[in-house]
Amino acid sequence: MRQKINNCGPTWLAHLLLVFLGLCCGASFAADADDQLIFSTNECKIKEPVYGSTFDYSGLRSDFAHVVESLTNKGDTFEFNICGNVTRPCNGESNVAACLKRNGKEYVLGRQHELNYRKGKMYLNYLNGSKCENGTATNPNYQIHVQLSCDYTLDVNPFQIIPYANDACSFYINFETPLACLPVLDAVRSNSCSVRDPNGKGTFDLMPLSDMNHLTSDRQGRFFVINVCQPVLYGENMMCPPGSSICLYSPKATNLSERFVNFGTVQSKPVVENGRLLLRHTSNTPCAANKSLNYTSIVYFSCDQSVKNAHPTFSGFGLDSCTYLFNYVTPLACNDLKPCTAVTYRNEILDLSPLSKEEPHKLSKDGKSYTVAVCASAGKPCLEKGGACYEQNAETISLGNFNSHLRFNQSGSVYLLYEDGANCRGTTRWSTKIEFVCANNATKDNGASDGAGGGSNNALKIIEDSNCQLLIQYQTSHACREQIKCTASVYVDRTSDTDGMGSSGTELVDLTPLISANENYEATIDLPPSMASLVPKSTKFFLNVCRPLVPKYQLGCAGGSGACMAKVTSSGAPEEEHSLGFPLISLSVGNRTTAELLYVKGDPCPQDNGTALSTRIHFNCQMHAGRGNPVLRTIEECAYLFQWDTSVICPPHECTFDEKTCDIVHDELGQKFNFKNAPFTKAGKIEIDYNNTKLSVDICGAHRKAITDYSQDLVNIYFTHNSSDCGKAGMLNVQMRLICSNKTESSSTISSGDECNLLYVQRTPSICQFLGLNLPNSGSDSSSSSTSTTTTTQTTPTGILAGILSVTFFVTCLGLFAFSPARRQRVRRFFRRSSSAVRYSRVQSNEEANLLLEPNGEFTESDDDMLL
Repeated sequence: MRQKINNCGPTWLAHLLLVFLGLCCGASFAADADDQLIFSTNECKIKEPVYGSTFDYSGLRSDFAHVVESLTNKGDTFEFNICGNVTRPCNGESNVAACLKRNGKEYVLGRQHELNYRKGKMYLNYLNGSKCENGTATNPNYQIHVQLSCDYTLDVNPFQIIPYANDACSFYINFETPLACLPVLDAVRSNSCSVRDPNGKGTFDLMPLSDMNHLTSDRQGRFFVINVCQPVLYGENMMCPPGSSICLYSPKATNLSERFVNFGTVQSKPVVENGRLLLRHTSNTPCAANKSLNYTSIVYFSCDQSVKNAHPTFSGFGLDSCTYLFNYVTPLACNDLKPCTAVTYRNEILDLSPLSKEEPHKLSKDGKSYTVAVCASAGKPCLEKGGACYEQNAETISLGNFNSHLRFNQSGSVYLLYEDGANCRGTTRWSTKIEFVCANNATKDNGASDGAGGGSNNALKIIEDSNCQLLIQYQTSHACREQIKCTASVYVDRTSDTDGMGSSGTELVDLTPLISANENYEATIDLPPSMASLVPKSTKFFLNVCRPLVPKYQLGCAGGSGACMAKVTSSGAPEEEHSLGFPLISLSVGNRTTAELLYVKGDPCPQDNGTALSTRIHFNCQMHAGRGNPVLRTIEECAYLFQWDTSVICPPHECTFDEKTCDIVHDELGQKFNFKNAPFTKAGKIEIDYNNTKLSVDICGAHRKAITDYSQDLVNIYFTHNSSDCGKAGMLNVQMRLICSNKTESSSTISSGDECNLLYVQRTPSICQFLGLNLPNSGSDSSSSSTSTTTTTQTTPTGILAGILSVTFFVTCLGLFAFSPARRQRVRRFFRRSSSAVRYSRVQSNEEANLLLEPNGEFTESDDDMLL
């Protein structure tokens, strides 16, 4: 027996050693893969490690310098160069790469650069700056960091300065450039993404959706990275294969080639099939379930005019398990706009219809006389349907038939295209392209010499007349949009998450749902006793989000102000108004759950005429706050600080679905919602019209996923439903959008065939309490789905019955929590989530600076001072 033991001993030890080595080596392989994604160089080129593509930034070198003026810190101007030095001395020194000019003084921010690569993020560190008065032992010098972000378009202003304190030593600038993108394949390169509505109601244009990437969970710990009409914008943990518009990101994959997999090559030609607008993306990636097929992704677009921050969601699989289905609810899928208007990706209406009422414009160039109209017939001498034409030698040549369909190009600029003009050469016919450019105080061109009509703010100019196309640029105030972005990206590390909701990567913080075009927000005043005397009791504060105030209540603040302070008379009329700043600076974020807006250049400060009044609004995620309201917390050095708790910027939260009771449970809010007792179901079932019959769909059952989306005031329910009428497998993928609304109505859209997909939208006030939301005002939810939908309206319970049930439910819950220590503790945690006053100070150490450049976890409220 001893011999047996001796023989087994080495075998057992060897086995243990192999297991140990396997664990260590597995961890080592993962570490090695990540190590390949973090490196730096003093050169101006980086060869990224996944696909071997080279990013060459030498094209960003300026002959003089890049000059960026800070709007938040008056008098600060940054001068820096890329792949070289600025040409003029800084504080008497030459060979300087970055310089800060402040109040007549100059400070060296860096004498050389270091180009860094971190998991797809690329940025420049400028080293060896001059000594900073407020520096620390670990970081005594000035420094500046320039992040290089992918943007396939060339924006007029590609720079964004991250807000900072006056005593800061570190500064951050974001530089958007096509040089930070992977090359676009010629086969998929396109400047348009539209399709005509077969019902003759115009054209669907999806190009505005290409401005940003979106992430949506597969609900199994992985993420889909999606762009529409363009390849995915290369960035941190968004290193999708070149040319891919949809890719699957598997954060735990140790092989870099398997971490990002192409699930759909970019497609810029949407189609309408069986009444549904969609993009079908094929790929060159073999499907794991069937090697004879490649992965295909289909994005279905559905209309909803009320959605302000549209984003796609993963719905399920097709019949072959190789086709992936996504739903994208967006106003751009609606086709009921009035002529000569368009919707931007931020749900902003761009209305150029006033230009269609002007007299045709007369222009001349190279001996030709041109007649051009906008969204209308140009009249004589043009043909009846002509939108543009020219006369030469007593002959009239048509340059295209007019239409009122506004389009967006890849840069986001709006234009008109008149086609089917006279024959030009061969089979090519003349066309006219009218590009509209915002004319404001900085850009307006009266253009009197061009003979342009339309008033002092409008000007037409012929750019070129070649290649069978007339190109016209039209400067007009009607083409101006909101001045600032109300969205911002932030890196979030979710490696410790276990709920399958997502993974580390860049996520979007979006405040567009708070933008109000009809009303202003009136702030609550909650100042500390020491500051109460600064604000008389008759004073009121009015604000809007990311836009100027709505002209109401006879407010006399300067036009364009984003915040206004006014004394109010006993009759309620405002007087002695003071502008608290203008929305000139885009949204900035501290982490995934906090964001900040800064309104600057207000009226002179009464206590210091040399300082302008300003407003700082700090937004904080609170699930139980609903949309929330601004609260004035402090006044410091002519700056008014407001705190705004809101659920709008809270991340998605996965709720528990109890298949036995058909409840969804929101553990963060301590709320339940029962589908069997819901006013819009029959014992947990809904009926929809399908193939001239009633299809009954059971919401209750196993394998249901319930995920909140606070940015759209809804809960998404995902599941599959057996349906013999649906495809060969008889399986229907269902996404149910349960929206908090003052209405009770439903709509459904089904795609049939091999890919069976149901999008069911239910608007109801009964879900509002579950989401911690107040019932919306009657005017705040005016939308309903339209194209290819079936809509029904249902009656709601009476207010008395609802009140009785609410009280009963509350008392019952109170009893349950009273007898459960665990539940009592959960309630205590819930009520402790309100944050205290926010402190602002400088980024002053290498550790703090790395939070911006090398984040190692999701930021919390206490990190705000490190980011500003």
